[in-house]
Amino acid sequence: MAVALEALAAVPLGIVAAMPAAGSQAVSQGWISHIHWKSRQLAPGVTVRSGVVSSRAAAERISEAIIDPSRARIEVTHDGILARRQLTSTVARRLRALVAVNAGFFITSGADGFPGAPTGLAVYGGRLESLNNGPRAALIISHGRPRIAVAEATAAVRAGQAARAARAAHLVNGINRIPGVIEDCGRPGGRPTAKPRQDVTCTDDDELVLFTSQLGAPAPSGPGSQAVLRPDGTVISAGARTGGRVPAGGWLIQGIGAAATWLARHAIVGHRLVVTERAADAAGHPIPLSAGVTVASGAPLLVQNGHVAIDAVREGVIDPADPSFNYSWARQRQPRTAAGTDRHGRVILVTIDGRQPGLSEGATLSEEAALMRCLGAVEAMNLDGGGSTAMAINGTLFNHPSDPGGERADGDFIIAEKVRS
Repeated sequence: MAVALEALAAVPLGIVAAMPAAGSQAVSQGWISHIHWKSRQLAPGVTVRSGVVSSRAAAERISEAIIDPSRARIEVTHDGILARRQLTSTVARRLRALVAVNAGFFITSGADGFPGAPTGLAVYGGRLESLNNGPRAALIISHGRPRIAVAEATAAVRAGQAARAARAAHLVNGINRIPGVIEDCGRPGGRPTAKPRQDVTCTDDDELVLFTSQLGAPAPSGPGSQAVLRPDGTVISAGARTGGRVPAGGWLIQGIGAAATWLARHAIVGHRLVVTERAADAAGHPIPLSAGVTVASGAPLLVQNGHVAIDAVREGVIDPADPSFNYSWARQRQPRTAAGTDRHGRVILVTIDGRQPGLSEGATLSEEAALMRCLGAVEAMNLDGGGSTAMAINGTLFNHPSDPGGERADGDFIIAEKVRS
C-alpha cells in the first residue's frame, strides 16, 4: 500500500541530464523552489555536487553523486566482518573509493544483536549475510547493473540424508542475529506484532537462526541447541547452544523452542545439513546469489516508475492505526540518505543534512521523495539517516553529519570506484 505522507505537487524529471555543472536550478513546483549547485567531475562517469535547496521552509544542504555504472564500479560492502561499525570516510580511504555513502539500517545496541550487523536484507559478494523481515526496498547491483525494487530473501535447512521428506526441512528465521530477537519486527510469530515496525524490537521463542563466518564474532549462548557445519554442510559438532566461532566458509546453526528440538533431531555428527538460500524481487524475478551481486535494503520506497510512491505502511515506517508510531521520524525534517536510479541507468546517491537549525534542518520522507524525483530518479529508496547520514569523496567527508561529535560509525556502505584496467 503506497501512501502519500503529505500532498505533493509534481516535480519535473530529467534535470540531472539538463543541468549545467554549476549554477542555479529553478524548480517551479513542489516544496523546492531553487537548488544552487557547485559540482565537479571526479572521474569519467562520476560527478559530485553540493547544493543549497531553497524551499518553502528553509535552505537545506544536500550532496549528490551521479555515477554511470558502465564507467565506474559500484557495490554494497560491509568492508570486513559484520559485527563492527566503521566511519564512512575510513572505509572510503581504505578502499580508495571515489564516493561512499552509508547504506542500510544496522544494529546499534548489544541488547538487540551484534552492533554493526545489518537489520535488513544484505548481500555482499554474492553471499546472503542477513534476511529482511518481509519485503523491503532494496538497491540491487548485479554484475554492474543497478536497480531498485522491493525484495525479500528466504533460507532453509534440510537434512541431507532425507532431502525429500517435508519434515526434514526447516525455514531459517534469521541470519547473523540473536535467536528470538527481531529488530524491525516483521517475522511470522513475532510479538507484539508480525508486521514490520521500523526501529522496534520484537521477540519470538521458536526460531532457527544461521550464522556465517562473515559475522566475525562468537555466536551467542543460551537455551536451545546448535550445530556447527563445514563448508560442505557436514556436521562437525552438535548439542547444547554453547555459542562459539563459525568455521571459515561454514555455518553455525542455532535453534530455540520447537526449532531447537528439530535441530537436535536432525543434526547428526558426520551427516550433512543442506542450507538453501533464495532472493527475489516482488515480481518474482530471482536475485542471483553469486559473485558480482551486492544488495542493501532500507525503507521505505520513495519513487516508482518516475512517480512519488512512498510505501510507508507495508515497510513498517508508519502505522495508520497508531499515529504516534515513528510519526515524527516520517513527518519531521531529519537528515536523510537516499539512493536512486535515473532513466539512463545511472545511480544517484544523495545526502540531506539536518538537525542544524539555521543551516540545514533536513527533509521529511515526502520532501526527500520529491527531491529524488526532481534530481531525475525514476526509482528511489530511503536508506539509514539521522546521525548515520554521511558521504565521503576521495576519502574525505563531504557533507555535514548531525551528531555533535561529527561522523558516526555505520554498518554497511555503497561505494563507487574507478574501473581498474
